[in-house]
Amino acid sequence: MHRRLACLSLIPFLLSSAFAAPPSLGGCQVLPADHIFNTRIDSLPVHPQSAAYLATISSSARKLHLDLGVSEDMRSSEYYGIPYNLMAGKSASWQPVYYKDGYPDESDCAKQDHSVAQPCVNTASQPLLPIPAAPLVEGGIETNQANYGDHHILTIDTDSCMLWESYHSYPHAGGGWDIWSSAAFDLRSNTLRPAGWTSADAAGFPILPLLLRADEANSGEINHALRFTIQSSKIRAAYVWPARHLTSNGGSSASKPAMGQLFRLKADYPVPDSTPTQAKAILTALKRYGMYIADGGSDMYIQGEPSAKWADATFSVVQAVPHTAFEAVDLAPIMARSGFNADSAAVPAAAGAFSITPQQAGSASSLSLGVDVTVASGDAGKAGAIYIAALLPTGAVYSLTSAGWQPVQNLALLPFANVSLGKHSVPITSQLNVSAYKGLQIYAGYGQSLGDLIQGSKYALLYSVPSN
Repeated sequence: MHRRLACLSLIPFLLSSAFAAPPSLGGCQVLPADHIFNTRIDSLPVHPQSAAYLATISSSARKLHLDLGVSEDMRSSEYYGIPYNLMAGKSASWQPVYYKDGYPDESDCAKQDHSVAQPCVNTASQPLLPIPAAPLVEGGIETNQANYGDHHILTIDTDSCMLWESYHSYPHAGGGWDIWSSAAFDLRSNTLRPAGWTSADAAGFPILPLLLRADEANSGEINHALRFTIQSSKIRAAYVWPARHLTSNGGSSASKPAMGQLFRLKADYPVPDSTPTQAKAILTALKRYGMYIADGGSDMYIQGEPSAKWADATFSVVQAVPHTAFEAVDLAPIMARSGFNADSAAVPAAAGAFSITPQQAGSASSLSLGVDVTVASGDAGKAGAIYIAALLPTGAVYSLTSAGWQPVQNLALLPFANVSLGKHSVPITSQLNVSAYKGLQIYAGYGQSLGDLIQGSKYALLYSVPSN
């Protein structure tokens, strides 16, 4: 596979455009493809309380606000947004953390061997977090704890694909950090926080997967949900899936949305083809994936990273959208599906539908990848085939067969196996270093024939290596 991938040339449009690549950072896919944050919700019903929720947020049109800025200088008064850090955890020094106040009993930290301690109480050794020596910190590095602020520190350990996030983070005298809470998220897993637990965010969500990032917006595709805030007094003292934690000062009124409530931009909100790229990507994502109430704060503030790449037009276009152009989304149909687990963010396949679920371990430098395929009920028991394809932006297409990876032309994919269609598990790679193959995409699919696979769109993107 190493030799053949190097000479790939052109991705067929049909495959590359049909399934959006899950977000990826530092060689780590940001949550599984079937995570609710990476799942389109534009076909779900409107929540019965949608009108009441919108009235609670504001009685008059409240415009969106992009809670991010163009300054990347943490010392600047114009440094707005939540930055993130990438760190190779195997070779970097991890820093001690101290829970002077806050919620260690609902926090995760690392032991000396960098495994996760949950909760971070009565640990046998000094709690650690993977915080770089000179980290990017929300609001900048503040040494005076009397100057209150969220001061989130978000770090992906690119060796383990673990995301670590801390809240109310201040330098500790003598080294390390004083924090209020911290949480670890395996980016390869759909597991949610324990029920009732906070994270570095009030909803118990991970922060980074829901942030706006300039590179994604510049690409024209944002393939995940976003996060936003409203005043905490307007949030009901409850949480709804996939949130895990509530704030208590909003009361119990059913006209108030709960923590974790999902909203989306209405389908009929106009987004002309002439809309600038970044703004079009954001508005399209708000229609397809929506945005979740993740914390208390200013009304209709959507969080993102600080970046000099944000365009002026992005602010003017997105911030012209009123909250009345949104609607609350009812996730009940997903929660009613067979296989739904309230402790998981995984979205089960709809009854009778096919599912193609990647099984991933390791990062791009040591990727073990497989796939579980469950065919649609109408295909079960019929003769067909399983297909695995690898594509690069600069190359042709390769099929994985029983004899290894084989080149194909004109989308004439070769089957991995001819089977009686049902449930199938296929190993694809084992500890393979694919980090050099920028833009690599790996797909899996099935069909009674190749034409059936293509015409029925019975395939899905399993894994991609970032192109930058």
